[in-house]
Amino acid sequence: MKRASIRSITNLLAIASVALVVFAVPPRASRAATEEAPLALGGNDPVRLAGGQTIVGSEELELTHAGLRYRFTTAATRDQFAADPARYAIQNESCPVVPGAPADPSIFAVHEGRIYTFATDECRQNFVAEPARYVGAKESPNPESAATRRTVAILVYDGVELLDFAGPGEVFAAAGRFDVFTVAPTMAPVTSQGFVEVQPRYSVASAPRPDILIVPGGAAGNVISNAAVMSWIKSTAGRAEQVLSVCNGAMVLAHAGLLDGLEATTHHGSIAALRQHAPRTTVHDDRRFVDNGKVVTAAGVSAGIDMSLHVVSKLLGADAASTTARYMEYAWAE
Repeated sequence: MKRASIRSITNLLAIASVALVVFAVPPRASRAATEEAPLALGGNDPVRLAGGQTIVGSEELELTHAGLRYRFTTAATRDQFAADPARYAIQNESCPVVPGAPADPSIFAVHEGRIYTFATDECRQNFVAEPARYVGAKESPNPESAATRRTVAILVYDGVELLDFAGPGEVFAAAGRFDVFTVAPTMAPVTSQGFVEVQPRYSVASAPRPDILIVPGGAAGNVISNAAVMSWIKSTAGRAEQVLSVCNGAMVLAHAGLLDGLEATTHHGSIAALRQHAPRTTVHDDRRFVDNGKVVTAAGVSAGIDMSLHVVSKLLGADAASTTARYMEYAWAE
């Protein structure tokens, strides 16, 4: 019995040693992962490309960086890339013309010795026509032509209308030059439409001061009855560049005293109520949105998209708004 036991133990140790050898050799798996990585720049040598030459590299001279395969014309250019990948690798993961859209590593353009990739050929053409608009002041030879980056705070709360906040959020996030975040009464998740749970980025107590404040509609009474939130809206609106409302979010602005002496609109089902609660406001029932300069109000639900595209056009230009609308497949006309 002892011999059998010893022999069994010996066999188990042998099996274990083989298993250890198998699990200790990952290079084959890593090579397979490398082979599956997308080929960047159509196989063009990135070092030569950054220098203004479009030359296809060799399959034998290949290097993987940040999940992309790069090919080189010589070992020297491969070594040059390896020594400074931040200089020669693609500069962006998402399309700089339409932020949030994944860039195709085969659609590229070179600007000031840096390589940028794009979601579509049309995006590439827009970039080539006006690169300083998309790469920012640091890389632009003319910083004054680069658009200023702004922050956008979207208020969310229990019962907030889904498209009221998601529509404007999509517009500003896709337009670029905007950092978009959500703010709620507390850091607890809020529920929209009874089935979508939203985890806010900030509470009203911790939110940074935004350049643009958006107050969507929905169960607006939950906001109006919350003194802390109303106080935050008033103080934030006083320092913001733009204050926007969607649907009966206009009712919140009215209760905050932000529509006095102005023109406004809201969801068609809330027109009468807004007129009653905002007697010093001219309320329109036939407009998608009303722009007073700083304060802009939109009618119901999808009208928030039109309003947001209008504000993008106002701040970044009509081309930026049109490009954003096209990316969203949204039929928009100012």
